[in-house]
Parts: sequence; C-alpha cells; structure tokens
Amino acid sequence: MKIPFERTIASAYRFAFTNVLSVIGIGWFPFLLVAALAGGLIVLLAPSIHELWLQDGKTIDNARLARQIVPLIGAGVLIWAALLIAQAMVTVGLMRKALGQHPGPVFIFFSLGSQVWRLIGAYFLSILLILGGMILIGLAIAAVAAALDQVAPKAMPFATGFLIFVAVLAYFYSVLRLSFFIPAVVVAENHIGLRRSWHLGRGNFWRIVGILLIVSLPVQMAASTIVSTIMQVALVPTGVLTPAPGADIQKVVADMLEMFRRVGPYVAAVEILYITLLSGLMNGAVAAAYLALAGEASAGTKETV
Repeated sequence: MKIPFERTIASAYRFAFTNVLSVIGIGWFPFLLVAALAGGLIVLLAPSIHELWLQDGKTIDNARLARQIVPLIGAGVLIWAALLIAQAMVTVGLMRKALGQHPGPVFIFFSLGSQVWRLIGAYFLSILLILGGMILIGLAIAAVAAALDQVAPKAMPFATGFLIFVAVLAYFYSVLRLSFFIPAVVVAENHIGLRRSWHLGRGNFWRIVGILLIVSLPVQMAASTIVSTIMQVALVPTGVLTPAPGADIQKVVADMLEMFRRVGPYVAAVEILYITLLSGLMNGAVAAAYLALAGEASAGTKETV
C-alpha cells in the first residue's frame, strides 16, 4: 500500500492552518512550561556561565571547573527531558485532533496520560532497536575489514568505505520507516506498535522523505529568517557580536547577556510558534497517511471477505 503523496501533503497543510487555533492551543502551554524552565535555569546558572566564560586557561582549577560544569550538564539534561515529555504530550494532543478524536476547538492542552508515556517508550524502544542493529552491523563491517586486510589489503579501504556507506543508508531508512507512523499507531490503536509502524512504512520510504521535506522546510526557513532578523536588529548595532580589539571581555560578556535577555522573549515566542506549527504539519501528515493506509487495509479486508 502506498501513501497518497499529494493528498497527504495537502491534508497536512489543511489541518495545520484550518485548525491553527487548536494547533497553537494544544502546543503553547507545554512548550511555554519548557521555555520557562529553560529561562529560569539560565538565569539561575548565569553566574556559573559567566565565570566559565572568563576562565583562565593557564590556571584551571579542576575542582572549581567541575562545580561549574556539573550544574550546567544537569540543567541541560533536565531541559532535554522536559522537552521530550512536552513534545510527546503535544504530539499526542495533535494526533488526537488530526484523527478526529477532538472534534471541537482546543485552547489549552496538558496530559500525562498513558499515551504520552507509551509514545516516549515507543521512541526509546525504536532507538534501542536501531542502535542495536547498527552495533551488530558495525561489528560485521569490522570483521570483514579485518579479513580483507589479511587476504586483499589494497581492496580493504574501498570495501570498508562502501559497507559504511550502505550502513548509513540503512540507518536512515530504518529510522524513517520505523518512526514515521509511531504517533498514529500509539494514539489510534493504543499500543506501542513498532511492528505495525514498520509494516505501514513498507514501500513508502521515498514518499515519507518527500512529505517530511515539503511540510518542514518552508516553516523552518520562515522561522530561521525571523529569528535571524531579530538577532541582527537587536545585537549588531550594539557591537556585541563584533567587539573592538582590546575591549574589556567582562563588559562584552555582560552586554551580550543583557542583549540576549532583551531579545530572549521574542526569540522564544518565535521558536514556540515554529515548533507548534511544525508539530501540527508533521502530525497532520502522519495522521492523513495513516488514515489512508488504514482505510485501504479495511477496504481490502472487506473485499476479501
């Protein structure tokens, strides 16, 4: 069964923009919580960031350096975990909307139900499966390279390079085919369904690639342009990005942090809107593709019966 390419793309844009208030309503609160957490941690750890920036490379105190870096690593892990949960939450909400489970408008959404954790578990399991497969492939390539080094050393680099190239292609193929339908399967069928997702992706790799590019690149380019414009307007006139030779580094860092504090809310707003709209487009595409394939499967079953 093939994904209807043009219809899926049209459905994705139609879903994202005709339901734009619901898409924003589902996404704004979870992502705002993550942005607030990240902003709070940045403000809290600003002194450590400032000290780390000004660290004298000739007189490094390892104990002090560890005290500065460990909280930053912990903050990064905490932000990553919060973003993962928020993304899963928004994905579940948008998928419910795209599949018709929330027919009315949605202005705020927050859920830590079983589908959110099931989706996170599905992604972790798929990552483990793919990584496990790639480790086995890597060991096989190493064994082939070692054998060729003994019998045909001149051919070994070319053969190894070709096998690595094939392994990279296999990695991207596996990731896209396995992960594309996971949100729809989790929400529509209420189980992790890695095998089901893999089955739905059969014969649709290049269609999935095309759909992902067409629904993601325009909004990504628009968001990048807006953020770049904000940064240029806010930072370039101050000279923060191009300090004069011999400038006081402490003053430059302080000015830079102040400028980022001023433009931070605007950049965060653009990023929240970008991630939300991108999530709406992606989930609209996945839902449309899933409904098309599930409908074809049901029709085929009825005809067989």
